[in-house]
Amino acid sequence: MDTTATPQNTEKHQFIPTLAHYEVLASLPITLQTSKELFDYQIEKLKSKGLAGYDIADPFRNRLPEKGMFFLLIPPPPKVLKLDELMALVELDGKTGVNYLDPVHITDLVEIPMTASVLLNVEDGRGRLNIKPMVSREEIKKEKRHPYTTWRGIIHVILFPWVLNHHNMDLVGSEYNGVNVPDLCSFGGKPTLHNGWEGSANPRWGAPSAESVLVP
Repeated sequence: MDTTATPQNTEKHQFIPTLAHYEVLASLPITLQTSKELFDYQIEKLKSKGLAGYDIADPFRNRLPEKGMFFLLIPPPPKVLKLDELMALVELDGKTGVNYLDPVHITDLVEIPMTASVLLNVEDGRGRLNIKPMVSREEIKKEKRHPYTTWRGIIHVILFPWVLNHHNMDLVGSEYNGVNVPDLCSFGGKPTLHNGWEGSANPRWGAPSAESVLVP
């Protein structure tokens, strides 16, 4: 009798989302991956970009939402946003991101955790297209949702750059020079961080937000 054991395939196949995956995530309900797979993708991507270690994920692993909710893992924000370096981490269709803002002129209008956090029930802005950023800011506040700051927006496009193939994002949790809003867009095919007037509506721009924020 042949007692030779059949070798087992122990290779682990990591889930890596595509544009199609992202569109499903943003258009709920999720049907393609589990919360654990989505979470593992995010921490692996953040680690590969030098933005986080595995330790930031530990407090959240047993608190993930049920399948069907789009969430975002946000690393602890740095004291100073090195925008040129951060946007260079964004890759979309073979092109890396560029920055046109001076961080000195960015002010966050909402308090965000200085620890890692998870944004729950994320709406990436497609539900607020063609609305003035200043109006979106007030609507998000009235709905008791959490607007995207510049940091949150950059993390979103590092993890899911394909959003910019669909629409651009007004980061209404921050302001630039007092009257403008930082925004993320695809300009000349490149992921771009710049700013626009908070009183201007555009069918290609919308303000993302989250229903709630998990902290350790």
